[in-house]
Amino acid sequence: MMLVRINNEDLSKCRQAATGRWQLARMSGVSNQRRDSNRSDNDIDFLGVRAEYAVAKVFQLGYEPTALGVDAGMDMWCGDVSLDVKSTFHRNGRMLFKTLDAFKSSVCVLVSSTDEANVMDVRGWAARSEFADLAEQVDLGHGPCWILNNDCLRLLPELWELLTARRVQ
Repeated sequence: MMLVRINNEDLSKCRQAATGRWQLARMSGVSNQRRDSNRSDNDIDFLGVRAEYAVAKVFQLGYEPTALGVDAGMDMWCGDVSLDVKSTFHRNGRMLFKTLDAFKSSVCVLVSSTDEANVMDVRGWAARSEFADLAEQVDLGHGPCWILNNDCLRLLPELWELLTARRVQ
């Protein structure tokens, strides 16, 4: 895991992007899939944008938080490796997909929030095939989903090595 600090300027951009995302989604008729009734659409999108920003910063990837449109399960790319960023409000939260088919990227990275809005905790990652092999189907109260426990997540240096090797080949 790695704590990533977001400076005030970039945090402001993340806030703006989060507001734009949920407003655009609702205006476009994209239904809200939020299960957490204690948080707003903006809270959820703000968490997601900050998580994506943190992953891009760790792996030095190009990232534009204000890009418009709904992604197809891939939040960013490093060469030919696609990354999906999953975020959680809980420090011990787990990587979660509604279905195995929803894991469309090459790898997924899990990020949790901290007590500070400008600090994110990049926890670990899994490749699609690993997730399919190791994840468990559970019902967390909103229907079945697939989760991967934190002890199954791979370490960030391994992903950095993979991405770097792909980048220079």
